Amino acid sequence: MLRSLLATTAVAVVLTFLYASAMYPDRLASASFRPFSSGILPVYAQTFVVNLPRRQDRKPDMERLRVGLGLDNWEYLAATDAVSGVVGRIVRRVRQIREKALKDSGYDLNVNTSVKLPFAWPVDHLGSFDDDDDAELDGDSPPLTCATEDFTLTPYSPTLKQYQLLTRNRIACWHSHLSLIRRAATTQHPTVILEDDIDMEADVRKKLAGLWGSLPTDWDILFLGHCWSNESFHPALSHQAQTNIHPSNAPLCTHAYAISPTGAARLLLYLTHPPFAYSRPIDRALAWLVQSGLVRAFSVVPSVIIQRKIGKSDVAVDGKASAWRDNLRNGFFGGRVIN
Repeated sequence: MLRSLLATTAVAVVLTFLYASAMYPDRLASASFRPFSSGILPVYAQTFVVNLPRRQDRKPDMERLRVGLGLDNWEYLAATDAVSGVVGRIVRRVRQIREKALKDSGYDLNVNTSVKLPFAWPVDHLGSFDDDDDAELDGDSPPLTCATEDFTLTPYSPTLKQYQLLTRNRIACWHSHLSLIRRAATTQHPTVILEDDIDMEADVRKKLAGLWGSLPTDWDILFLGHCWSNESFHPALSHQAQTNIHPSNAPLCTHAYAISPTGAARLLLYLTHPPFAYSRPIDRALAWLVQSGLVRAFSVVPSVIIQRKIGKSDVAVDGKASAWRDNLRNGFFGGRVIN
């Protein structure tokens, strides 16, 4: 039976490779295909792909990408769905934390202006955010809004833009990434976290291998892709012809990043701090940690992994992908975003 299973697996791998060869022959040639030879980074790392169970339509392309570039197996994480019970509990807990902070600071719950509340970063995990805490029901409370800076709250208004609203989808996205960051904090090797709608440079491994020696040994997070920020703002640490590593500026988007074990532990400390946990989209939380100097973050410029913008967004309120568009020099799927 074991032999039969191994034979079936081998056939599946070969068929997937043959399909990729037919569909993307030039990409395979430029990638110097070697089945399961290595991961994306030039050092050993575990790789995870965040994928909603109801979005199985995205898996085939991700497997074509992985096999076509000769990358090691990666593990698919069943992402948290916005309709799940844990998201409802988190919503209620966030509201409870905010209402208590407002009361303790002498503010009325119906305050009609932005309020900067007292805040201090934690030094340990005592009192960290509890996802399982069953807070009281919301009732007819207004929608939550995204906090800014450490703990500045803006009251809800119908005139707010959709990016200012703390939706269940954004909370679900935070929960999904946080679950992987928890796992990354327990390992001795870097972890690569990818979302399931990406394209990569066909020679992504070669590019990163050429840059790796410029990455400081005490790095926390490396953005392999980013958006909505000038990540070449700080001088490059490397001096390659096309792609370099820069100290991060304020990178947004979480479609592709690597974290070190120390970085994962640091992120876990800050991302579970009750006033900060689930307070905004997780990419904006990471950008604020970068801007605050709390994490050692670096960005590959230009991005070597981009979002393909295929189908509806699983995070945006209206399902529309953001207006940010990016290209690759020689992407496996062509490097062109699809409107």
